[in-house]
Amino acid sequence: MLDRGKINARQAGFLMFTFLLGSASVIVPSSAASFAKQDGWLTIIFAALIGIAVVLIFTNLGLLFPEQSIIQYSEIILGKWIGKIVGFLYVLYPFYSGALVIGIFRDYVTVTALPGTPAIIVSGSMLAVVAYAIRGGIETLGRVNELILPFRQLIVLLIIVLLITDFKWNHLLPILGDGIVPVMKGSISAASIPFGETIVFAMLLPNISNIRKVRRSYIFAVLLGGLMLTMSVLSAILVLGPSVVARLNYPAHEIIKYIEKMGFLTDMDTLGMTLWISSGFMKIAIFYYCAAVGLAQWCRLSDYRSVVIPIGVLIFIFSIAAYGNLIEDAVFLGTIWPFFSFPFVILLPLLMLIIAKIRRLGGKRAGE
Repeated sequence: MLDRGKINARQAGFLMFTFLLGSASVIVPSSAASFAKQDGWLTIIFAALIGIAVVLIFTNLGLLFPEQSIIQYSEIILGKWIGKIVGFLYVLYPFYSGALVIGIFRDYVTVTALPGTPAIIVSGSMLAVVAYAIRGGIETLGRVNELILPFRQLIVLLIIVLLITDFKWNHLLPILGDGIVPVMKGSISAASIPFGETIVFAMLLPNISNIRKVRRSYIFAVLLGGLMLTMSVLSAILVLGPSVVARLNYPAHEIIKYIEKMGFLTDMDTLGMTLWISSGFMKIAIFYYCAAVGLAQWCRLSDYRSVVIPIGVLIFIFSIAAYGNLIEDAVFLGTIWPFFSFPFVILLPLLMLIIAKIRRLGGKRAGE
């Protein structure tokens, strides 16, 4: 194990919960409404079920190989050469996803708060802080997240309470007016971001002190995260209407500004930015950490910290070079990314689990 730090199952669940709400709370409402209109909130429910399936698959694998990450046991299951290739793919996945989230973060900040600010400043400053944080290890991330999570969720609940009196319930009608097909299409998109991205937590299983309890914590995190995202989509639709939400880049930001127009509070957009930065920071940190640890394991290094800076530089360059503008990013996330991520999220882990079962690989399950 490259990082000797340990977190318990509760902290792991909190990390996954924050991870799920990272970029998703900003971009998912628009995506859900564009696919399913007034039924956009239903897409999150179906996507969360897929998220639970992902958790069940990788935790089953993790319990067979409790001291190893997906990078390491892929070689045991698939053989040295095929396993090495698959392991490298699971280094690229958090690297690519981290660059994607950095791109979303950069666009959000420059559009809503700092127009005209060079991308190099926004992306670079965030990555520099994240790099410093992940050098402290997973234990540091777990403790920091545990401290700020209650305050962040209290603010989210306050925002929802302030909006309740302006909910227009007729915006949800007719329920399933266009049938179930648009809902299922939206679910595929939401399943890839954010629920499918939880596959990176297969990297963290060796760092969990009470691994027997982690499956329950992860499932609870998916259910609670799904509930909060459903409330986010519902709030946007009930306040703004499905057609408006589908056209907006950041509906969550707009409903926070809506509270200002109601005259209750001022500077709510600053509060919204704080919420996004705190949760987005943790999501980027987890992707960055998994990419660094994964590369170190793949190269059989003794310490992941030696690759933190090189990985960060590459993520920064890729986040600038690979993503153009908001429209291109939205099309990519809604149409291409779900199919691109499917092998990483479902296909390869399920295949490895089946092969491990058939060949009776791995030690006795933890707690058995």
